[in-house]
Amino acid sequence: MKTRLTILVAALCAAVSLVGAQAPSRVVMGGKAVTMVADAVYAFPSARSRVAAVGGTDQGLGVFLETVTPGFSSLPAFDRQAGVEVYASHRPDLVILKSSLKKGLGASVESLGIKTAYLALESPEDYYAELGVLGEIFGDGARARVLVDYYRSIVATAERSSTVASAASGAKVRVLLAQATGDGFSVPPDSWMQTRLVEMAGGVAVWKGANPASGWALVGPEQIAAWNPDVFVVVSYKEAASAVAARTAADPRYSGLKAATSGRIVGFAQDFLSWDQPDTRWGMGLLWLTDTLYPGSIPGYSVKAEARRFFSLFYGIGAAAFDAQIAPRLRGAGEGS
Repeated sequence: MKTRLTILVAALCAAVSLVGAQAPSRVVMGGKAVTMVADAVYAFPSARSRVAAVGGTDQGLGVFLETVTPGFSSLPAFDRQAGVEVYASHRPDLVILKSSLKKGLGASVESLGIKTAYLALESPEDYYAELGVLGEIFGDGARARVLVDYYRSIVATAERSSTVASAASGAKVRVLLAQATGDGFSVPPDSWMQTRLVEMAGGVAVWKGANPASGWALVGPEQIAAWNPDVFVVVSYKEAASAVAARTAADPRYSGLKAATSGRIVGFAQDFLSWDQPDTRWGMGLLWLTDTLYPGSIPGYSVKAEARRFFSLFYGIGAAAFDAQIAPRLRGAGEGS
């Protein structure tokens, strides 16, 4: 039986074959989760000048790709819910979408004779395969291999460090990762990147099995109290997660948790975007989470030093630009280190 990864690679290679030997000159990206798609595409310098329009990349904390390519914000933008007519109006020779949009929006785009490519970008395995696909599309397979090696190295480091640390302590850390939602919290499905990150970082995801839905699921204070995690990691996409974590720690509904009494209600690291999601930042998120669950387990680890390495490798952001535009936005335990 074919593995999921084998099927994924076959499907994506078929998508690449539609593009042909010549790299596209007018690329349009849009739809649901376009931010993740655009950030992956912009990790290829050869792709940046080929982007003609993007359907919105600001989750609420700013437009990151303006830092990568000054003038990005002046590209034609359109609503993420836009129909096929909008895509066609930008005269693309390639539209790149999330794979979840293939049957709906993608089919409509294809019906106009416009070439398409689809990216899942939901797991480490997706990234390993799909960065290779982008390398083929934009004629830079060597670049794709460098980026994949970065992720594989980080996963190996996190899993090795957390295994040693949890064995030394005699138990794995019990973790609740939840997104702040209005006055409450939501937990991700078992298969999502957020759950995978907790497990790769050596934690026990206390909510696993509690969310059979396909998206975030609301949980109440009583359920959170029943889980009583050792570490409560708060995710926020529209404000500083550290501020939300501080409010949560002071909230009487949560102040009795083990995580609260030990000072371990923390906000997931952020810059323009939160590092918990299946964006290119997930590798940074994994190292940050491993160090948060098992402090000192990764020799020489520093949030800021790792961020410098990532933004330099993926986006060519030098020291001065990092200090001026990225460092002031870094949020997370130890962000000043």
